[in-house]
Amino acid sequence: MKINLFENILNKQFDFNKIVEEFQVINTLKQIPQNPKYHGEGNVYIHTKYVCNELLNLKEWSELSNEQKVILYLGALFHDIGKIICTKIEDGEIKSSKHAVKGAKLFRELVYKEYVQKYIIDFKTREQIAALIRYHGLPLLFMEKDDLEYNLIKTSECLDMNLLYLLSKADLLGRECGDKEELLNKIQYFKEYSIEIGCLYLKKEFRNDYTRFKYFNSKNIWYGDEVFDSTTFEVIVMVGLPLAGKDTYIKENLNYMNVVSLDDIREEFNVSPMDNSSKIVMIAKDRAKEYLRLKQPFIWNATNIISDTRKKLCNLFSSYGARVKFIYIEAPYNELISRNKIRDRSIPLKVLNNMIHKFDMIENFEGYKIEYCIMENEK
Repeated sequence: MKINLFENILNKQFDFNKIVEEFQVINTLKQIPQNPKYHGEGNVYIHTKYVCNELLNLKEWSELSNEQKVILYLGALFHDIGKIICTKIEDGEIKSSKHAVKGAKLFRELVYKEYVQKYIIDFKTREQIAALIRYHGLPLLFMEKDDLEYNLIKTSECLDMNLLYLLSKADLLGRECGDKEELLNKIQYFKEYSIEIGCLYLKKEFRNDYTRFKYFNSKNIWYGDEVFDSTTFEVIVMVGLPLAGKDTYIKENLNYMNVVSLDDIREEFNVSPMDNSSKIVMIAKDRAKEYLRLKQPFIWNATNIISDTRKKLCNLFSSYGARVKFIYIEAPYNELISRNKIRDRSIPLKVLNNMIHKFDMIENFEGYKIEYCIMENEK
């Protein structure tokens, strides 16, 4: 029987040494050095332990619900695992560029393929923790961004900004550096500015869905504006790994809509999924443009696991006046493996695992609307 993750962490009373026994990847951090200029305390494992302990000392800790405590603690426990794959020595200095982005992906991959075999971890919990890992450096860096308000409001779509503030604060307190006081002031300013624009405790409210979409996708309007919704039809973009169930979802819920399917076009032209797909995408876009010119709703059915691909599709379809809705489909890893065994054209396991490794989880600000259809693991 699987262990309830929340109960397990609570029963261990947030004891770092006991919790680490459950997640052996954290012990790997003992081998990962850090730049002493910014981390005088030592390797990533030492830093992670300090950060988790600092969380418990924050005055705000007692104000959190048990659920928030577990999510925040696990966010702290895994916040620097990206350094395992990112840490390099460049120009004589230890650097870990993009460790937050890659760390979020690594955490998601570990949960999806491994931890769900032992623990009850639902999709929402996984993604809240992954988002904390992904954005944990923002409170220290947001003042360097070109558009402060935009970056804060966009991030608030993905996570609880108050938990992000607390993680960043503990992250700083858990390291030894010469400019700690100055950096603490930056983190405090992050909190105050988020409160000022109304996104620390809740997502920012917009006048309507179209204003929200335009704000995140064009960046040329103020969040308080009200933009007239000029869209006249809907385009649905499916997102999900192969074998996740996108075709089944369409048959059961959207069989009244036209479909542009990359897999169908491959079969039509007898092109293997392993071959270069540029020609297939070109044909698919030509067919999509026929529907777009006629303002006819349709479904774009492909994996769309890379965020840049989704952005380009969204820009194309919305330029014709379409409301772009993303539907994300997810099935458990074991289910994908089972389905692959009985599929006529099976996918090599190495290819499937590589797609999981590269996958950019869709974020709430990407489209006009996002719908999630998650097949949870059995308890």
